[in-house]
Amino acid sequence: MAWQPHIANQLDYRQDEQGWQAAHLHGAAQTAMLFDGVPGFAYVVKDAAGRYVSFNQSVIQRVKARRPEDIRGRTAAEIWPGNMAARYNQQDQWLIKRQLPIFDQLDPTLYTDGEAGWCVTHKYPLYVTTGELAGILCLSRDLPEGSRNGLINEQLANAVDRMVIHFEDKLQIADLAEQAGLSSSQFSARIRKIYGISPADLILRSRVRAACALLRRDDAPLSQIALQCGFYDHSLLSRQFQRVIGTNPSSYRKWLQTQPQSTLVSWEPHWPR
Repeated sequence: MAWQPHIANQLDYRQDEQGWQAAHLHGAAQTAMLFDGVPGFAYVVKDAAGRYVSFNQSVIQRVKARRPEDIRGRTAAEIWPGNMAARYNQQDQWLIKRQLPIFDQLDPTLYTDGEAGWCVTHKYPLYVTTGELAGILCLSRDLPEGSRNGLINEQLANAVDRMVIHFEDKLQIADLAEQAGLSSSQFSARIRKIYGISPADLILRSRVRAACALLRRDDAPLSQIALQCGFYDHSLLSRQFQRVIGTNPSSYRKWLQTQPQSTLVSWEPHWPR
């Protein structure tokens, strides 16, 4: 029998908040099946307390677990090396506090052969229809070439952190390059190699994605959302949002109102070539 991604099988489907959270996590866990057998991807669903609910086979191989039960119900601190677990937990706390997804972070990881390396990580908060956090969905893609040729290091990861989770700040490419220990041209070349876009577009993508999440979350005025995302005024937000998403923020908000509340935002930026 083919291996099936581990999914907690003792879930309570009572028609109350706890039951709906369990059902929602179970639904998210089914997606792990899409990533089983796809090399270079790690997929995890955690509950709101950070305990692993489901994961693909790649995660089991990376942490050298003998069976899924060695991981299920445990936290990152009980599974991963200390420096990696601390970073993963910091991400989760940022996500919970800001109520925003995380995209494009560079993270240290273990590959399935046991070698340490780097990956690109995305994390999504999972909410039930009441608005309560049910858990966190995590997806990571390995970057073995960047890890082995020295393209990625901690300095570069720290600079990328500023671009993808401190997007509300005033960011200058020269300052980010200096933080990474690179010239501006070297920094731009590395970001393009990893992400396929320029540093300026990576910052813009982070800001627009955050705006998408904020438009979904509440009815805050566009001027407030613009400031939270580093656009400084709603006119700039509207222009850049139109460029990236293909519609304006108000129309996007109206579209969101027609979508189920517990699903993930599915619109992704489309970049001019």
